[in-house]
Amino acid sequence: MRIALALKSIEYEPVWIDLGRGEHLSDEYAAVTATRQVPCLEIDGQRLFQRVAIVEYLDETRPEPPLLPLDPTDRATVRGLTEVVNSLIQPLHNKAVRDQLRNQFNTRESSAKSWSRYWIERRLGDLESALIKTSGRYCSGDQVTIADVFLFPQIEAADRFDVEVTTWPVISSVSQNLKVLPAFADSYAA
Repeated sequence: MRIALALKSIEYEPVWIDLGRGEHLSDEYAAVTATRQVPCLEIDGQRLFQRVAIVEYLDETRPEPPLLPLDPTDRATVRGLTEVVNSLIQPLHNKAVRDQLRNQFNTRESSAKSWSRYWIERRLGDLESALIKTSGRYCSGDQVTIADVFLFPQIEAADRFDVEVTTWPVISSVSQNLKVLPAFADSYAA
């Protein structure tokens, strides 16, 4: 979300929620968002939740620069690439899933990490196959899109699970191209 806010030149004041300490599970945070998940964005007098919905709202209300192509087919393709990361990769390595693996199945941290690595690698392989057909400098040609906004943090997260991203040359190239753009580079300097 920080990347999208930067791309749209929207100033904001972050409120950090410590997932490791379970701050998102508090009754106080449940009053902010019933899902008790991050991120949540207060903007235009509204409280928005879920990353795809937030980024699409930003794109619809602040159209420059556009993060979704105008062509319906290209738009659907970009949304599909986004969902590979948002639905098929990220949820399988988030803290709640790893905690549940440890608590319900009594797995060791190393086993939970291995689980996460497996799903990241499998789905990055799928994404690589799709990007071979769609990419240019970025996920969809030479325009930064919502797919790039979602891919970049996933590549940064993959390192925590010892995933060697250079295995996928297109993903590696796109990531390197994104890394030099201030909105992406600055998002992890925060």
